[in-house]
Amino acid sequence: MAQYCHRHSRFQQQQPGPRPQQQQQPGPRPQQPQQQPGPRPQQPQQQPGPRPQQQQPGPRPQQQQQQPGPRPPQQQQQQQQQPGPRPQQPQQQPGPRPQQQQPGPRPQQPGFHQQQPGPRPQQQQPQGPPPQQPQQPQGPRQPPPGRHPQQSQTPPQQQQRGGPSRMPPEQQPQQAPPSLSPPSGQGDCLRQLIPVQPGTKGRKIRVESNHLALNLGKILQAVHYDVTITPDTPKALLRDVMNLFRDKHYKGRYPAFDGRKNLYTPTKLPFGDTISDKIKIEGENRTKEFMVEIKFARTVDLSPLHDMLRSKKSPQDALQCLDIVLRNAPSNNCIIAGRCFFTPPRDAIIPLGEGMEMYYGFYQSAIRGWKPLLNVDVAHKAFPKALELLDLICELGSDYRFTMERKDLRGRIHDNVLKSVEKFIKQLKVKYEIKGQSSSKRIYRVNGFGDSPSQARFKLEDGTTTTVEKYFENVKRVKLAYPHLPTVWVGAKDRENKILLPLEYCMLVEGQTVNRKMTENQTSAMIKKSATSTDIRKQKIMKSLDEVRYNNDPCIREFGFSVNNQFERLDARVLEPPTLKYKNDATVKPSRGVWRADRHKFLVGATIRQWTIASATRNPPRGIDSLADQIARMAPNAGMNLESSAVKPFMHIGGRQTLKDFIEYFQNKKDYDLIFVVVPNSGCIYSYVKQAAELNVGCLTQCIKERTLNKLNPQTVGNILLKVNSKLNGTNHAINGNSRPAIMQRPCMIMGADVTHPSPDAKDIPSVAAVTASHDPQAFQYNICWRLQPPKVEIIEDLCNITREQLLFFFKKNNCKPERIVFFRDGVSEGQFQEVQRAEISAIQKACKSLQKEGYEPKITFLVVQKRHHTRLFPMDSRDSEDRNMNVPAGTCVDSMITNPMMQDFYLVSHASIQGVAKPTKYCTLWDDNKLNHDDIEELTYHLCHMFTRCNRSVSYPAPTYYAHLAAARAKVYIENDKLNMTELNRHQQNYQIKECISKDKPMFFV
Repeated sequence: MAQYCHRHSRFQQQQPGPRPQQQQQPGPRPQQPQQQPGPRPQQPQQQPGPRPQQQQPGPRPQQQQQQPGPRPPQQQQQQQQQPGPRPQQPQQQPGPRPQQQQPGPRPQQPGFHQQQPGPRPQQQQPQGPPPQQPQQPQGPRQPPPGRHPQQSQTPPQQQQRGGPSRMPPEQQPQQAPPSLSPPSGQGDCLRQLIPVQPGTKGRKIRVESNHLALNLGKILQAVHYDVTITPDTPKALLRDVMNLFRDKHYKGRYPAFDGRKNLYTPTKLPFGDTISDKIKIEGENRTKEFMVEIKFARTVDLSPLHDMLRSKKSPQDALQCLDIVLRNAPSNNCIIAGRCFFTPPRDAIIPLGEGMEMYYGFYQSAIRGWKPLLNVDVAHKAFPKALELLDLICELGSDYRFTMERKDLRGRIHDNVLKSVEKFIKQLKVKYEIKGQSSSKRIYRVNGFGDSPSQARFKLEDGTTTTVEKYFENVKRVKLAYPHLPTVWVGAKDRENKILLPLEYCMLVEGQTVNRKMTENQTSAMIKKSATSTDIRKQKIMKSLDEVRYNNDPCIREFGFSVNNQFERLDARVLEPPTLKYKNDATVKPSRGVWRADRHKFLVGATIRQWTIASATRNPPRGIDSLADQIARMAPNAGMNLESSAVKPFMHIGGRQTLKDFIEYFQNKKDYDLIFVVVPNSGCIYSYVKQAAELNVGCLTQCIKERTLNKLNPQTVGNILLKVNSKLNGTNHAINGNSRPAIMQRPCMIMGADVTHPSPDAKDIPSVAAVTASHDPQAFQYNICWRLQPPKVEIIEDLCNITREQLLFFFKKNNCKPERIVFFRDGVSEGQFQEVQRAEISAIQKACKSLQKEGYEPKITFLVVQKRHHTRLFPMDSRDSEDRNMNVPAGTCVDSMITNPMMQDFYLVSHASIQGVAKPTKYCTLWDDNKLNHDDIEELTYHLCHMFTRCNRSVSYPAPTYYAHLAAARAKVYIENDKLNMTELNRHQQNYQIKECISKDKPMFFV
């Protein structure tokens, strides 16, 4: 494996324990002297001007001060320390006692190396001058910057004992839980008070974005009221209740109501601070009465919205008010789903299958850019069809082999079909009506199914009992056509006499929003039917704007706001793709997000000594021999070393086997380097294969779906070999030296993280947190760690211990520690930035400190990766597009106008879209000790998008983040079909330990 440059690679050799002077200056650029700005007293002085010190109650300040000459005072100190260099360092430390106290507080944490504390004379001066001690509380928790390089001489105890998996008791993970105190230091990017300068690299183009400029007039404040409506009111009625209340008490005024409990007006309403009254409204089944109370809450300062670039006030409250005002226009006439608005299809229905159909709608959100903007976009969502329940049974009971019709309902319906229908309609509303009896019309929410009308009995008013079937015959004067089908149980669950309705008189109510995970077929159908060219997408957005007519809305007009009807026009830049390196110094330059490597060999080809193929399909599949022949022919051409042909006979395990059967098969193949397994296109067999191979036995497998085998071609085999080479510790390609980002020139660990959650309707299924980290100089090979955690918990709870494991793994592979950590965190919304910074960045800092008593503080850059947004970019000049859908080219970057002016954030389209409109990924920097400018971080991010092992294409976000998704998906495979106790997840985690011969020896097994 390629190594880091020798003079950078061995921290431990740079700092042989007792010789501080030799360790700091052997070659290490000025950074190390800067890290050591000897005179400890000067660190407090570097933070003069209070703020830095206040930000430093924790570990970070010194990291930033360690950075190459960040502060003029430091530079002067360093110049004084460096001339005559090394000898002066011992002299620097005696003087400034305050900083020598810092090592003192840290001893409780064992680390990579513990030599420093011993040899240092400074430890004899812990008392220091008393007056300076008050400045120490911010620093005592951090080792002096000058010590940074000197702590790495000896490998960690864990490594000496055979790898990171075996730790002495004092280094057990429980020792360093993540801190909930906010990290401190000048790397904090959430406290930026001046606009960030955009990048300059790349070819300039002009683009449009789906943002509309907002004119806010002269209004500088709004009035906020709290609304309380009792008893609890269905969301569908809340706006109707408030409209009636408005007409009664302040007719002619048009406040903005959020549909819950917040009301905004430009001036006070014509009553005192509080008003309350009763409102009657016609409900679904009867007239209802509600008590409405409106109480003055506060005034909202809107001035930050008028000058986004200069105002130092947070605009968050003002943006919330603005957003609610603008949402008022579509809220009264549309179905609301989050920030999206839908109407039932007026033209052709767009079926998705299995009882669902697609609605078109639009999305809107007021955002903070360099000026106030309204982000608008098309939206698509699956809604349950407004079907009669008889027709729903037919639709859910049909498949590709059989189409169920109503005549089939007179016979016996399979229990699985009825169970799927019951699951589908549970918690949905149904309209009950006996044909010809309009007075019978009611709307109910479904609890589930009951016994059939011929069997279900209930009490009559006279105390006698009867069946549902007889009741309808005798009282309602109708004969049921399907008395053998189940009844529909509706109404209050605790009601003694359950309300049971004949299924044949019920149909689903139109336009009900559901948050359910769609099936694979439904998802595929929605993607195909919603994919459009950029021109069509723009037309749909404009059509929605014409229908909403913001500027005619009385609420928006009362506030004096107006919305521009033209998209924002922006400067964008197309970044240069990296040059990629293959074997024998061959290089490839990607074009349009793609490159051909079929004429080149892998940079480092893996060796396969013994391999075979097995099938786990229902019937022995055809094409296995062809697969073996193509692998044997193409693998050497790609640069892999196959020492033998596939071992025959190829075993057919069968498609109805249990986990035990797979364990027995793999036990007999433990010595094989790789086993290809053909699996069914769906079902639990894939889970059995991975559980048996990776958790129980320790075999490396490559699964191939049966449909993939059936359409096998050289390109498919080539893609399979991309994965296989990586799994066997090969390196497919690397970024060539002339394209290599500067931050990767020194030991750097690139990390990716994500937390995947179960679908909203899933219960008792945990969330999975997965973290990946590179361990080679090319940032091609990654190691994974994953944890189970309670559902819907977004913060990675065990990140400190996970980071410890990753640092130890990096050290074991490179014999040095990373000087820098770049962390790409997926799945975090803007509202969670503060929480993530407080918990996760602190956890990373604490992990570094926990591995070494003092002095190890790698510089951290922490970015959030966001894909759940609605920003789209459209080229203004067709010559700037590179595909038939008129998308912007791969590498298009926007970091101004529609971004937060006070943060280092940007949008990057790093991939070539295969269908539809390319979706940029948004990146937000929350922490940056490395002091990267926009060009630096954009280049690094874009280059990492070319390092995904599965394809020769740049992908839509960096490889480490992609790998975090794959790691989380693999964890979900391990726990599939297991019933877990949410209060004992730590215990359950122990049951899913991956065999070390896989996790440690083949860390890329998960790709």
